[in-house]
Amino acid sequence: MTTDIKVNADNSLTAIIDGKEVKYVLESDLLAVKGSRETIEKQLKADAEAAKVSADSERQRVLAAEAKLSTLTDEFNKSKVTSADLAKATAELAAAKTSSEKIGNRLLAERKKLITKVYGVPAATVDSKTLEQLDTYEEALIAVTGKSTGNFAFGGGGGAAPSLLNTDPMTLATEAYKKNTK
Repeated sequence: MTTDIKVNADNSLTAIIDGKEVKYVLESDLLAVKGSRETIEKQLKADAEAAKVSADSERQRVLAAEAKLSTLTDEFNKSKVTSADLAKATAELAAAKTSSEKIGNRLLAERKKLITKVYGVPAATVDSKTLEQLDTYEEALIAVTGKSTGNFAFGGGGGAAPSLLNTDPMTLATEAYKKNTK
């Protein structure tokens, strides 16, 4: 067996044994490589654990986002307004507007009749007036004539009977006393 040994610059030995080259290194170099490998393995394990924790955290965030999306989708589907619902609401709105216009027109016509009857105003005078204008007009008539339409909710009316107009209160009281004492 022939061995040829030579010393390298890094203090390692190279021997040729049976035509094969074998390299021998110092034990301190082997321990340094081993320690370096162990450090790298520990770092890789720590990095893998941190990545696993991070992946678990991200997975939880994804699951929470999917749950939130599912909840919002359900709420959206429950609150969807169909075209039939929209058409129905539009029809109801149109009916309400029509009814409101009819009632408003009836109210206006009745107010015009009331003012013409109570104050003796010609119908042509109030025909072109709006409800707001009639309110103002009636206030002016009350101020000028002293008449009021009264509280019709309680059966009031346009004031006293025509025969009692311009009668002083003492005369009215005397007549009322005479009627009650008979």
